[in-house]
Amino acid sequence: MTIPHFLDQLAYTEWANKRSIHNLVETQAQGYAVPERALHVMSHVIAALHIWYARVSGKAEIALPVWGELSLEEMSARNTSICALWVELLHSKTDADLAKESFTYKNSLGQGYTNTLLEIITHFPIHSEHHRGQIAQMVRLAGGTPVNTDYIQFAREEHQR
Repeated sequence: MTIPHFLDQLAYTEWANKRSIHNLVETQAQGYAVPERALHVMSHVIAALHIWYARVSGKAEIALPVWGELSLEEMSARNTSICALWVELLHSKTDADLAKESFTYKNSLGQGYTNTLLEIITHFPIHSEHHRGQIAQMVRLAGGTPVNTDYIQFAREEHQR
């Protein structure tokens, strides 16, 4: 795994989060009652990106509450800004740093762990995908049409420009 691979995964994560947030806005605009749980989960996705960045960068002030509430506008703005910080951080690293650098932290339950940068930046795109899938299901159950946030759709749209 290389820095360019993870920069691509980060670009995908930002793209997919943006689409999911926009889908929630559109679904509401179409008159469907988006479950509060969908908004709560999308807030969590954005918060997790901040939490992981705070752990890796040492900038605790960046962290957000793991299950906090953000407005759709805040989610959109924070998605863009945190992904820009991740890009900056990854540009400062080498491929060798991915497995070499490790970080000790406590999770939201207060349990201590140590993980490499490679493990962390592998984790958060998958974590985000999992929750976006939950959100898509909630949008469908509310009567809306979920947006396609599959990686292959991102590749079709973004890699072929």
